[in-house]
Amino acid sequence: MNTKVYTADVSVLENKALFLHLYSRVSPERRAKTDRMVFIKDKLLSLGAGALLEAALSAEGVTDLTFTTEHNKKPRLADRDDIRFNISHSGTKVMCAVSDHDIGCDVEKISDIDMEIAKRFFFAEEYTALKSCADKTERNDLFFRYWTLKESFMKVTGLGFELSLDDFCIMLGDKSISVRQSVDSRRYCFREYCTGDGYRYAVCSADKQEIPDKMISYKF
Repeated sequence: MNTKVYTADVSVLENKALFLHLYSRVSPERRAKTDRMVFIKDKLLSLGAGALLEAALSAEGVTDLTFTTEHNKKPRLADRDDIRFNISHSGTKVMCAVSDHDIGCDVEKISDIDMEIAKRFFFAEEYTALKSCADKTERNDLFFRYWTLKESFMKVTGLGFELSLDDFCIMLGDKSISVRQSVDSRRYCFREYCTGDGYRYAVCSADKQEIPDKMISYKF
């Protein structure tokens, strides 16, 4: 199957009728997870992320939405080893990637950053690149480029935050992105998306080099 990347905006779910309609259609597990959220912002993101994932899997012919977890607690379909997925959310955006290879994705809303966070958690070369930015706007954007690319890599490995942010280095070339790492011997491919909406999006694929150059915009 071809890798597909989806994104959606959950702000429309502030409409109570639409929220309840979508809530009635998702799996019982997703409804329970949404119910556990205290704040409405988190309820919208939980419901939206789950609904986007279910729509993406349905497009691949998946009818049994029974999930399990791998040894690293990364979720997967119980009876479909041929389909992998990952979800992310930030602000009002949700993101989902599906593939037949291990896949990781991340979305982050661009905001003002604290350079102490970068100094503490980023690889030295990444921190140096941030310090060399001309102004705050450029620095904020570069920080979230690094963050989304790094988190997508951490997620595709299955290690998540068990892998320290400064254990590997994202290398930004003029026409390519690569990672210097010692986690394993697999080849990793990256794709990032800047849509001008105030967010940064990134996808990392293991072993498979085809990642679409555009995301699919999904409407609830």
